[in-house]
Amino acid sequence: MSKTQIRTVALVACGALLGVIIDRVWQAGIVSTAAAQEGRATAPPAPMTPAQMQTEIERLKTLVPSYSHPMQDVAINWASVWFAAQKKNWPLARYFYNEARSHIAWTVRINPNAKVDGEIVDLKSIYDAIDTSSLMDVRTAIEKQNSAQFVTAYKTMLESCYSCHKAAGKPMIRPQVPTAAALTVVNYDPTATWPQ
Repeated sequence: MSKTQIRTVALVACGALLGVIIDRVWQAGIVSTAAAQEGRATAPPAPMTPAQMQTEIERLKTLVPSYSHPMQDVAINWASVWFAAQKKNWPLARYFYNEARSHIAWTVRINPNAKVDGEIVDLKSIYDAIDTSSLMDVRTAIEKQNSAQFVTAYKTMLESCYSCHKAAGKPMIRPQVPTAAALTVVNYDPTATWPQ
């Protein structure tokens, strides 16, 4: 046996031995003991008091994103619906429609009410009305693959979006028919042959 082969066998044996040692240490609980000492105990935490629960709720509220975060996703997806439909790529338009709708719903779930001039505005009710009317009309046009109906429904939906923006105290956010695709990495052409 050559020196290289002996070194290889010794290295493999050392690796196996080290693996066995780590496994035995883990099973013996040394790792879990160290985790417990670091405050990462595996035992379930004690029940919270009402005051602790309220403190935790307030902390969690600080982690919730503002409306603008999911609405950026809505803007990207809603613009992409337009360009997919213009190319008559109806499956892609349906995909972006579903994504936009999902993110609008997410925005409303983040906070179903907006405070505007000291008054509470029920955004969930506004969204529910839009979801079953103008937003549904866009989906119907996509399903029928009707370009003329799509353009009308899309513009009506933009008007609905603006009504919600105004109700939420954000009249400066005025949507429009997109002039440039937000996602330049997506090929909107339904006859594209690359990549395969």
